[in-house]
Amino acid sequence: MPALVEGDYVMLTGKIRRHLIEAVRRLRRTVEQEERRQPGDAPVEQMEAEPGVAQRALARVWHGARLACPTRASPACIAWPRGARYRSAVISVGEALRAVLDATPVLGAERVLLAAAGGRVAAEDVVSARAVPAAANSAMDGFAVRGDDVRTAPARLRLIGSAPAGTLLDVPVEPGTAAKIFTGSVVPQGADTVVRVEDTEECDGVVTVRVPVKAGANVRNAGEDIEIDAVVVQAGTLLGPADLGVLASVGRATVAVHRRPRVAVMSTGAELVEVDETPGRGQVVNSNAYALAAAVADAGGEPTVLPIVRDRFEDIRDHLSEAARADVVLSTGGVSVGEFDFVKEALDALGVERRFWKVAQKPGKPLTFGTRGTHLFFGLPGNPVSALVCFAVYVRPALRRLAGHRRLHLPAVEATLETPVKKASRLTEFVRVWLSEREEGWTARPAPSQSSGVLTSLGGGAGLLVGPATLDVLDAGARYPVLVLAPEALARETPVVEFA
Repeated sequence: MPALVEGDYVMLTGKIRRHLIEAVRRLRRTVEQEERRQPGDAPVEQMEAEPGVAQRALARVWHGARLACPTRASPACIAWPRGARYRSAVISVGEALRAVLDATPVLGAERVLLAAAGGRVAAEDVVSARAVPAAANSAMDGFAVRGDDVRTAPARLRLIGSAPAGTLLDVPVEPGTAAKIFTGSVVPQGADTVVRVEDTEECDGVVTVRVPVKAGANVRNAGEDIEIDAVVVQAGTLLGPADLGVLASVGRATVAVHRRPRVAVMSTGAELVEVDETPGRGQVVNSNAYALAAAVADAGGEPTVLPIVRDRFEDIRDHLSEAARADVVLSTGGVSVGEFDFVKEALDALGVERRFWKVAQKPGKPLTFGTRGTHLFFGLPGNPVSALVCFAVYVRPALRRLAGHRRLHLPAVEATLETPVKKASRLTEFVRVWLSEREEGWTARPAPSQSSGVLTSLGGGAGLLVGPATLDVLDAGARYPVLVLAPEALARETPVVEFA
């Protein structure tokens, strides 16, 4: 029985007619839902359809039903008319970033040993049950005295004993007496002042104080650092070395922190080989897996690199289904409009709600993002630079929010562009630059190649100069914001200030 599909008649055999009708109906509903999800004034991109687009879309919803082709010479049983055009929403960088963060939750808490808590985010307020220090102690080596006895100098005082750190002197300091004391020693009863050893002379059990000393000098009072019931760490605090020291001082051997996001990294492409293989003609090493795994770890996530997935819809769908056990799935490749780009369709088949596909930026335009429950799915472009740029701008902030961070984004500096750059029209372009600090401030030198395949342009402490979508040329001498990808880019060979 012939059926009219996209203006051409094809022969249907057996029960295929019923399957095809249902497939077309599902495809129509999908398109209508996509259009309803887009605002009426959303920017759209008119694109010429790739051959086979309709065939692939129908095949996904039709689950393998076969058509009898009209001719032996035609490999496409369902033909998308050449020159046909379709609408694809392209959103701005700001819209895409808001969509990602609006969909990103904060992960729950887990309790970890204090030694493992560095770099984690506190999930609860920590309240101290003790004062620190617990008792008044000496800030230096010297002599514990009564302040009234050393208002004037010289003053001669009889030694009554010694109180090394960790011991208690059981004899009180009375008028006209002094006790030898050391840094950290508990100040004996009756004393309220410590005289530095440098300001004294000791001979035959008598100490002479050569200078007048203010009452209370060189004494750390009880609770001076931490009082009982004080909040020593607030929820949301990024735990650094000092925070761990504080927690130890109040006796907290464990602490509740937000869980680190688990991230599955999946690379797709028939051309990919593993790092220990020699690539043949037309093959490339799967460098994206290693670059993204390192980026995930640097952002505080726990990466798992999955095996390479070939360009087959069923394989991609099945591997994505396994990867979806993680909090975040990062796939690279297969998100454009090529005949073997199946990631978007595979995510749709798994019930992932697509939040957007395509961002008005360069590199990394064909970025896709979706969610299923609290799980996040990023379909990154396959080009290495595009994948890392999209990670820096979108994935990294999402991972930090998942881990409980409040400061989500990369730092930025204003820098003067050294040479002009012609950029893509109407796109926000992330220009790879190297930063230098000079007397007049930061300067940015563009990388010689801005190709999305030149990964070396992101090494060596490179930054991303943000070229506005409203400009076609970035002028030399003008100042632009530069995203700092690594703290080393701001490190200095000499101190910021000249120390004496």
